[in-house]
Amino acid sequence: MKSSNPISKIWDYLEEGLCVLLLAFMTVMCFANVLSRYVIHSSISFTEELTITAFVWISMIGSAVAYKRCAHMSMSFIQDQFSKKNQVWFALLSMICSVAFLAVLIYYGFVMVNNQIMLNSKTPALGFPSAFQGAAIPVGGIFMLIRAIQLGITQIIEFRKEGDAK
Repeated sequence: MKSSNPISKIWDYLEEGLCVLLLAFMTVMCFANVLSRYVIHSSISFTEELTITAFVWISMIGSAVAYKRCAHMSMSFIQDQFSKKNQVWFALLSMICSVAFLAVLIYYGFVMVNNQIMLNSKTPALGFPSAFQGAAIPVGGIFMLIRAIQLGITQIIEFRKEGDAK
């Protein structure tokens, strides 16, 4: 799905840029930890915590990028048996199910983050607020929600055009 307006392009660069930065950060942290084990025969304990935090964030934002690229696994066998005109309904149903799932994910993600803040939960090695790790779920859910709606609308428009062309 190519973006044509400037806001969409900025959003694309934001998502993909965050993924690249987080992946580079994870690579550096893991390399530093491995190097530390071989050189000074001791592990740098906090690097694991930072890597896990980056992994949680990259997983959630990366899922939004997968929605953008229509790269999520799907079972389209039944949908493919119908005409393009009727596939519009499957695209609509898929979008509705995705939006419903993501709404639940976002809601309970916010509930979890709120609980982490109320309990003043901290990470074990660095003592950072656990809410920072947990915030990846509702924030990533919002990113995915935007992309799921975009993808659904795009698919519906494409199926309608293909159905009308026949």
